[in-house]
Amino acid sequence: MDRHERDLMDYTKEMMEKKILHWNYRGITELPISLRDKGTAIEELYLKENKITVIPPWIYQLTNLTNLYLAGNKLKNLPEEFSVMERLKVLDLSDNDLKVVPEGLKRLKTLRELILDDNSLCQLPLDIADFEELEKLSLCGNNFVSLPEWLGSLNKLQRLLVDNNFLEELPNRLTLAQSLEIVSVCSNRLKHLPLNSFVSPTMIYFSCNSNLNYISYSLLSQFLELGWNDGKSFFPRNLNISEMMSNRVLQLSVDLSMEKENFNGTAVVRLPRQLIRVFRMENREPPSLWELSLRCLFSNNYENYLNISICPKPDMFHSLLFNGPLCICLNNQCHQPMFTEAWAAVGTSEEISLLIVLLFCSQRCSQTFDFLSHGIKVLPWR
Repeated sequence: MDRHERDLMDYTKEMMEKKILHWNYRGITELPISLRDKGTAIEELYLKENKITVIPPWIYQLTNLTNLYLAGNKLKNLPEEFSVMERLKVLDLSDNDLKVVPEGLKRLKTLRELILDDNSLCQLPLDIADFEELEKLSLCGNNFVSLPEWLGSLNKLQRLLVDNNFLEELPNRLTLAQSLEIVSVCSNRLKHLPLNSFVSPTMIYFSCNSNLNYISYSLLSQFLELGWNDGKSFFPRNLNISEMMSNRVLQLSVDLSMEKENFNGTAVVRLPRQLIRVFRMENREPPSLWELSLRCLFSNNYENYLNISICPKPDMFHSLLFNGPLCICLNNQCHQPMFTEAWAAVGTSEEISLLIVLLFCSQRCSQTFDFLSHGIKVLPWR
């Protein structure tokens, strides 16, 4: 009896005795056919760090399988039959050769955890927007430059991990996610975080984003409420003076001469691309009809815009509405949503070594905000 035959006998014995199979690091190149016949009771299957290149179509016959771990293999795709595995809750496909999300995965609406780390992915299919049970989505070590706005409509999503990619921003709509607890976006290319606070108690981990040099007051307040007390060591101390990049992106040149202890010179704050006009607190201009229309329509149809099944029309107006507001007015008596225009203040706080950006919906709201009582020292900008 050769080694291969002995291995098959051992595998068969395990299948008949156990509901959880640990077949990690065994040099397996293909799943034994005996798994189809003897493995119908298997609930968890660990196949990490093997040499599997193809998953056989009969995999769907493992009708009790809930957890499948395939990290560290050589998979480029999954069979279409994979999509009928209705009991599957956890799927780990990290460290394979995936360039696109496999078709066989797109209809697994029962998944609670989907791990796609260390592949070559750059886009998520819209089908995942229907994963109503998804609690954890991990996309670390891929090629994502942006994330879809509909991630904010996954009602049960608790953990979103996207470290070591090429992200420059996060979706506005993510702040509307109902159950989100952790967002990890370390080692990306973020130029700013969401300006709005999250509707759920969410913490963002974002170290090693060298272009990031400010945070919104709303987000800072939420972090502090969550018991985060180590701001000065958590945030990068050195301000990154960004280069002027594009006339389509608003950037504020902030005078730091008033902050002799911590800063010197000037800093450039690069605002999110959706913001097309900003005013100083002394500007008396009213918001444009464009901005007022967006605010009114969103406030009157809030529930509809949270529903991802209602597809937005392909124009800027509807896209802005469905992506959600850029931020909410900081005035406690207002809380108006803002999409493209705001009255901006930039300052510093003892709580944090980054600049703080504060946005308001009107001159009146900006002038009635008590900066001193909130520990904010306002700095001039142009």
